[in-house]
Amino acid sequence: MTVDRLITSRRHTLYAVGGATLLLAGVPGRAQAQTVLDKLREQGVIRVGFANEAPYAFTDASGGLTGESPAVFRHVMQKLGIGRVDGVLAEWGALIPGLRAGRFDAIVASMYITPARCKQVIFANPTYGVGEALVVKQGNPEGLQTYADAAKAGAKIAFVAGTAEIEHARLAGMQREQQVVVPDFAAAVANVKAGRTAAAAFTALTAQQLASKDEALERATPFTFEHAGKRYRGEGAFAFRPEDTALRDAVNAELARFIGTPDHLALVKPFGFDDSNLPEQTAAQHCAAD
Repeated sequence: MTVDRLITSRRHTLYAVGGATLLLAGVPGRAQAQTVLDKLREQGVIRVGFANEAPYAFTDASGGLTGESPAVFRHVMQKLGIGRVDGVLAEWGALIPGLRAGRFDAIVASMYITPARCKQVIFANPTYGVGEALVVKQGNPEGLQTYADAAKAGAKIAFVAGTAEIEHARLAGMQREQQVVVPDFAAAVANVKAGRTAAAAFTALTAQQLASKDEALERATPFTFEHAGKRYRGEGAFAFRPEDTALRDAVNAELARFIGTPDHLALVKPFGFDDSNLPEQTAAQHCAAD
């Protein structure tokens, strides 16, 4: 082959390769993979898992999804160009498995961020912080205020499966046989009313909501659990599948602009939240905790 023909041949090859590259670049999804956020924006709707726990995430009288978590999440989704949030009701212990199995795209249930959960899902930064409290019979006949009180008295407490309160009670000295684990919040309250347990453990706000609906019950004094010099103040957040980092990061950017503003506090006030419930730590700090 002559030098001229060789140069011409190489030019043809370069043009062919370049043309193929341009063609590939023009094919949607080939140059850059579509993220779940892109897909959700196209659909205009996101499905979220919740566990029917007032005032965090629950269904109202008309069957609509409401509460602190859905209210804040809807605001964020509107900012991200996703107009509709559809709720999928699940038992608390089924929320993380349901997310990982693709039943929904996020958990919007004000779920506490814990190191154990951080190994299964990724969390946005928290939207609130709160202590814990026991629901007891009116008059608190056994005088229980904390898990340590129950451990000392040998009393039983009902816990909802998958909640952080179970581990806190164990750290406080409660034995396994003292912990009655039930599937949902209604079952926990039913155990107290039937006398099967002396109390049921919830976040302070949930305890207040549940006790206010039944004259036979009351909320014991709220507390922030402490163990070995560490405060276990619960801070709740939205959770996503580990691969959906783009969605989580976009949510965090909007939360940084919103949480703690007058508009945010006005939005969550009807659910019993105020500036005393503002979060104190990031998701990364919670995930890195001992």
